[in-house]
Amino acid sequence: MLFGLSFIVFLVLFLLPGDVTSAMFSRPESISTSQKEQILINLGLDKGFFTQYFLWLKSIFTFDFGHSFINGQSVGSIIVERLPNSLILLGLSYFFIMFLSLILGIISAVYKNSFVDYFINFSTFTLMCMPHFWFGLMLIIIFSVNLGLLPSSGANFLGQNGFSLKHTILPLCAIVLPHIGINIKFIRDLFVENINKEFIQASIARGLNKFDIYKLTILYISPSIVRYFGTLAGSIFGGLYVIEAVFSYPGVGELSLNSIIAKDYPVVLATLLVSGIIVVLANLIAEILSILIDKRNYEK
Repeated sequence: MLFGLSFIVFLVLFLLPGDVTSAMFSRPESISTSQKEQILINLGLDKGFFTQYFLWLKSIFTFDFGHSFINGQSVGSIIVERLPNSLILLGLSYFFIMFLSLILGIISAVYKNSFVDYFINFSTFTLMCMPHFWFGLMLIIIFSVNLGLLPSSGANFLGQNGFSLKHTILPLCAIVLPHIGINIKFIRDLFVENINKEFIQASIARGLNKFDIYKLTILYISPSIVRYFGTLAGSIFGGLYVIEAVFSYPGVGELSLNSIIAKDYPVVLATLLVSGIIVVLANLIAEILSILIDKRNYEK
């Protein structure tokens, strides 16, 4: 799957108009055609599409991501420098999306068809309809430009001067809030559907108190919830790419988008591969956890 996706991305980059020399020089028209051709030869871009792709594929199997066409820096070192920032934002986003979705989804289910239920659904649906980049820009205008409460950019790499978690607050909100709407609805509907199961209704008939009924229902649906949140990794990472660019947050997402514009093949493909591995691992971990939770609940 990852290599199929890399093939498609490589093909799209190959077919894009222009070449890497446009990004390498501030005035690309100042260099001659022969100089451009020599640069392309040095970078191996004079070869055909399949030759370029399979050479890249061969280097990946030796853990050699190559060097950036733009600055000559090792792609591996660029990724290592930026990946921690993205993982911090991704981890926090995952935590708050899961936490808020679970809490609000269960509250919405418990107070089904009440004002609380309608208010939660209306609020989250409104947020869900807002594109990530537009919502991010609104947060910048309100909290950074007008109120001056939070920085809109200026974050540095983890471990360096200038890095602060306050730089993650606005990007975090821009990722989390538009994401939770559909998740709250999923949790709510799952809870309402399963609280009507025969064994739970039998527990109610035996006089089990409401708290224990809700606890039993949550335990019963927990494998489905864990599995569902595992599938969100790709969606969250997609939002991460856009939001990092909006807030000039120095992570893998911003790096990838800038590299696409510059047609910096090695960097684009490396960021794609790393992102894909993280998404696959998230799904795998969620699947394993759901099986373990399901087994534990069955034993109980």
